[in-house]
Amino acid sequence: MRYLLLADIHGNLPALEAVLRHAEVRGFDRVLFLGDAVGYYPDGDAVLSHLRALGAEGVLGNHDAWLLTLDALQGGGYVFEILRWQRARLSPENRAYLAALPWALRPEGADWVAVHGSPCDPLVYVDELEAAREAFACTPARWVFHGHTHLAGAFLALDGPKGPWVRYQAFTEAEQELVVAPKARALVNPGSVGQPRDGVPLAGYAIWDTDAACVEAYRVPFDLERVRARLAAAGFPEGLYERLRLGR
Repeated sequence: MRYLLLADIHGNLPALEAVLRHAEVRGFDRVLFLGDAVGYYPDGDAVLSHLRALGAEGVLGNHDAWLLTLDALQGGGYVFEILRWQRARLSPENRAYLAALPWALRPEGADWVAVHGSPCDPLVYVDELEAAREAFACTPARWVFHGHTHLAGAFLALDGPKGPWVRYQAFTEAEQELVVAPKARALVNPGSVGQPRDGVPLAGYAIWDTDAACVEAYRVPFDLERVRARLAAAGFPEGLYERLRLGR
């Protein structure tokens, strides 16, 4: 089975379309969405339509949850203003799809779990070794798939005499393969489709091959000027384009 792993799309339709074209050539059987379809860029509704059309399984991200609970939230600056704009343009079907997503997903009998942040807490950022150790301790699953940090890479754990040894591998190249040894565990972030923050201004995604016990990680260019035009048309901050241009 080959799972297409998508995280942190954030309404960036040109990036998602580029990723799907790239992934189609490499082949996948199912789609696993790791949260944050909406927020930042204007096309949250179109992103959700794509996820529904793909039959994507998935989990709720913090921006998704904020959009669904905006009436109970205060402040938030331009982030919440964008979410209000997106909510007003969300189809009933896409809103229902979003509202039905769980915070965590682990099918019965599966050796994997999906969550937006950490299996300890879906809103926690797993972006350093100690947070990764805590995440591994919170689940017996061999494979943990997450997003939230917008950093493409994987933490690998192997049991040692005084606890697990944990190391990190970033996914910053155009194409990388990570093979996970039989006794190792992996906490994998495919990177952000819509707003990478690791200094690489390319959309990130991955394909998990369950038979080969490996993750194929990819970075894909997309039409930045098309995103810029969408931001201008919607009246969104120009700084959101600059973040994409710099990969920050």
